Amino acid sequence: MTRRYTTILAAFAFFLSLQNPGFSQPTIGVSFPPVETPPKIAFTLKQLDLLQIQHIRFAENWKNREPRRGQFNWRPLESRIAALADRGVKILLTVQANGPDWACASRTSKLCTFRDWADMEPYLNQLLARVGDKLDAIQFGNEWDHQFMGNAALYLDYQNRFYRLVKQARPDLNVVLGGITSRALLYETMCLNEKPLDTSAMQLTVDNDLSAFLQQQICVRNAAGYRADRADVKMVLTNANYDIADLHLYDTPKFWTDFVQIFRRLTPKPVYITEFGGPSPEFERADPQYQATRLVTYLNAIKSLPVIRAYYFKLTDGGSAYHARSGLFDANGNPKPALQVFLNWQAGT
Repeated sequence: MTRRYTTILAAFAFFLSLQNPGFSQPTIGVSFPPVETPPKIAFTLKQLDLLQIQHIRFAENWKNREPRRGQFNWRPLESRIAALADRGVKILLTVQANGPDWACASRTSKLCTFRDWADMEPYLNQLLARVGDKLDAIQFGNEWDHQFMGNAALYLDYQNRFYRLVKQARPDLNVVLGGITSRALLYETMCLNEKPLDTSAMQLTVDNDLSAFLQQQICVRNAAGYRADRADVKMVLTNANYDIADLHLYDTPKFWTDFVQIFRRLTPKPVYITEFGGPSPEFERADPQYQATRLVTYLNAIKSLPVIRAYYFKLTDGGSAYHARSGLFDANGNPKPALQVFLNWQAGT
């Protein structure tokens, strides 16, 4: 077989995998492992080798690069990405919907809307010039359906500007649409399709019927908000420019197949799950052994989904995220029972 023919076959196989994400089992990655300092990077690299994982996702923030207009600080990001990429790690970079105070029209501690999108373009152009060749993919915003400060129309505007700029600078770099939660999909599954949540395998910390409680909260009490979420998600998926769609899945693995089926009806693009895991810190037991038991269910559910890639959240406990204790290691870097479950699953045992 000639080298040219082999190359053509490989390219054709990759094309099929994009058109049919069920072509093979999703590639497993890790979302938001600790990479803030050299010791944390060393820890993460060691554990990625142990877990046989090459794909990670972490965030980048404009406010840390250009605290004063025109004054950039690239060394921390460049050294971080070089240390990871030089070891063969494939990086999905999430550019947060945030910026320096001078560029923000309104803000919270973590998010802002911009006075003028053009203010962001020098930062993005430099970012792509400096580290773009070391990235596997890039995205703007995280869980925009409930974390973005503006409305869906504003996010759509930002996303399409972001896409055009990335493609001008790095035409070969995949743009992943900022991840969405399963809020809109939960509404469609439980309320429109009238499918109850099966809690038989969950160890709950609430005495009431959780499925009935959630149906009351989602389908009745807060139905208008969930309907609006559903409309926003459909509008953005239909009108945004992106190469890969992105969904987050937590806590309810028996619904995940339904969620992905609904999601794939809304977009023709390949799909990444850039966060998955659990259990719910609000409704389920929090002890590490129970987490490990549930992890088997999450991994087996992910394995059957027609998606290209799935990033587990997360490597270590800590931080301000809702699922702050879903790590394979505790906050001090000590292994939890979930680590061995993950290793066994990766090994096929």
